[in-house]
Amino acid sequence: MLKKIGVMFILTVFMFTIFNDGRVLAYNAQLQPFKDEEFDYSREPIYTLAAMGIINGYEDLTYRPANDLSREAFIKLLVTANEQKDDRKTGKLPKDVASNRWSASFISEAYERNWLDGLVDSSGNFYPAQTITRQEVALLVGKALLATESNDAQLKWLDSGWKKVKESRKFRDQNAINSAMQPYVYYAVHRGVMEGTPTGFKPQEPLIRKQAAAVIFRLLDRSAAAKKIDFTGYYAIRSYEAVKHINKLKHMILGWSHLEYSGQGDAKLNTTATVNRIPEGFEEVLDAAKQGNVSRELMVFYDQSNLKDFLKDKEAQSSFIGSLIAVLQDPAYSFTGVSIDFEGLKDAASAPDFVKFLEALKEQLDFKHTLSVAVPPAEYYKGYDMKKIGSIADTVVLMAYDFTHSSSKLPSAPLPLVNEAIVEALQSVPKEKLVLGISKQANQWVTANNGTVSLTSPAIADVEKRLAMPGVTSTWKMPYFLWNSTFTDERGSHEIYYEDTQSIAKKIWLAKFYNLKGVSLWHMGHYTASDWDMIGWETGN
Repeated sequence: MLKKIGVMFILTVFMFTIFNDGRVLAYNAQLQPFKDEEFDYSREPIYTLAAMGIINGYEDLTYRPANDLSREAFIKLLVTANEQKDDRKTGKLPKDVASNRWSASFISEAYERNWLDGLVDSSGNFYPAQTITRQEVALLVGKALLATESNDAQLKWLDSGWKKVKESRKFRDQNAINSAMQPYVYYAVHRGVMEGTPTGFKPQEPLIRKQAAAVIFRLLDRSAAAKKIDFTGYYAIRSYEAVKHINKLKHMILGWSHLEYSGQGDAKLNTTATVNRIPEGFEEVLDAAKQGNVSRELMVFYDQSNLKDFLKDKEAQSSFIGSLIAVLQDPAYSFTGVSIDFEGLKDAASAPDFVKFLEALKEQLDFKHTLSVAVPPAEYYKGYDMKKIGSIADTVVLMAYDFTHSSSKLPSAPLPLVNEAIVEALQSVPKEKLVLGISKQANQWVTANNGTVSLTSPAIADVEKRLAMPGVTSTWKMPYFLWNSTFTDERGSHEIYYEDTQSIAKKIWLAKFYNLKGVSLWHMGHYTASDWDMIGWETGN
């Protein structure tokens, strides 16, 4: 759906982007693996939090997992994980924390939430640079978690609930845990965020960096697991086999039309030609959606170079909107709304024109019909005023994919870039309106025997068949959170990045972390039985 973006790698913590028109932008995301990564329990937590910008490595591309962590460093992790925002203010502070200290705003927020009770001494000092211990981490986590409970639940826990957990866990060194901290330490244990070992809880031991990542990830993972999220399915291009899964969706966007623009004053909605057309037997699809109480938006697609001209052609727009409204109101279809997918607006000069078009369309829609708008990530395509689009549309679908680039072998949707696209979009679009777009696809690089390299987009069925064959080596590639598979045959050597069930689930997890309106699936015909099983588990259907 989204045109490819060109990129190249530079060996730093950041990845710099070079586009075909010569402009240079920087992705503020780590796309290189840590040189000292450890293949243990901490690998996924470390890379997940790094992708989200919650933790960072060092300039030499190491993470240094065994290093100790200071109190202020952990406070930053905990505060950031609990509330993602850039405008954090500095208020009340402990006596020994200056207002211009790098961690002051994070410590201030924790202080005002009363998380630091028990860590600030009688003189009002916090000692921010002091190495944090395991019991101090459990105290902070326990306080943060308990604060989310009702007053009655908090009082019950502090009165007697923690004592039952203490008795059941029987840590060998339980008497070494600070008595004032114990109710909160055991709440962190009760919630599964902190654990002991066969030798005890080790309350006085320092918490090292990889352990801190695991604690913060467990905190976030338990929150995300408890959430449900709505799914939007794009029904287009050989999606018939997915009809039986419509009951797992909240919304459907039907790729059955496109804008036809011939020139000055001449435009209409086309539903009969090319791949974007209303298919024979459409009634079965719409009936299944209605029976499942699934909304049904008609997608209007356009990606031609004269789109910018159409957005200045008021007469053509009027003609097009009229033909669109007629289809939306046709009782034969029972569409509940329209989804605009106009792609390729690179020039910022097109942004106000697109906004005016959407305003004109919205004005013509009656209260029964919704409007969603698909948008690309903001780095390159400047023709989309995200803030104004977010104010006009009922839903904004963020197409956070197709970052693919041939020479760098950057796949379609590495998790750090998906996260960056979400964070950027949320600066302009309310989370209640933002839907994360996921594209089920594979990117395959073929190196021929003569050394030439070509990039292809193989069919999902062919990829699934190939990956089941002998001779294929597959690796869960970090920090992309995608499967990387390699094999050789008579054509040469092959490398595939594939958006499978595991990587899709990780992106859904990210959408739940940010409390987005939902997730969209482009397109339904590509998703496998395993994918649908996972989606069904997420929705309870």
